[in-house]
Amino acid sequence: MMRVKSLVGAANPVPAPEREQQPDGLSARALTELAALVGTPTPSAAPRRTPRRRLLIAAGACTVAAAAVAVGVTAVLSGLEEPGGGPLADEPFYASTAELEEEADLIVLARLGAGREETADDSDRTVATAVVAATAKGADPGRTVEVSYTTPGSGPETADLTEGKEYVLLLDAQDDGRFTLVNTTQGVYEVNGGRAVAGADNDVTLSTGVLKALRLTS
Repeated sequence: MMRVKSLVGAANPVPAPEREQQPDGLSARALTELAALVGTPTPSAAPRRTPRRRLLIAAGACTVAAAAVAVGVTAVLSGLEEPGGGPLADEPFYASTAELEEEADLIVLARLGAGREETADDSDRTVATAVVAATAKGADPGRTVEVSYTTPGSGPETADLTEGKEYVLLLDAQDDGRFTLVNTTQGVYEVNGGRAVAGADNDVTLSTGVLKALRLTS
């Protein structure tokens, strides 16, 4: 015990260059010897700190990774296009004949009459009466059917329809009794010389059964 007191009372047990002062006023060497005598745990070394340079490099790597992910997502989204090569449309597009014809409630051969313009849901619509010549799917609507479609030229998604021309129309039934095209690209096939001609942005042909019912060829 006397040796412990003498170590504690020593003015300078370790030369100044070697001494690392601890919070309780004793040098590291004195504390080590004291611990050996009385069993007191030696203070643990100060926690190691990650060098600032490593932290900066890690932060930079995270930033680069996040930027790469953002660029990848943008590239994927920008690559989504509708069949014509333009931006992705909001309306659905059907990749096969079966999907397209299944979607339609009514498929008819009809001659488009004069239309009248209306505004609904902040969009310009044209409503026209079409005279039906033949029906391939759905209940026979009689001699006419009222078709509502986005007015040609009024926006990015409009069908190329002209009064007086004959078309194969693939239509969805609406609650008000009118019909709309399944989409502006595939809902219309122009009839030319007894053939159903798809639009420039539509590479899906009509089935043999539909064409036979409408007395047309592809």
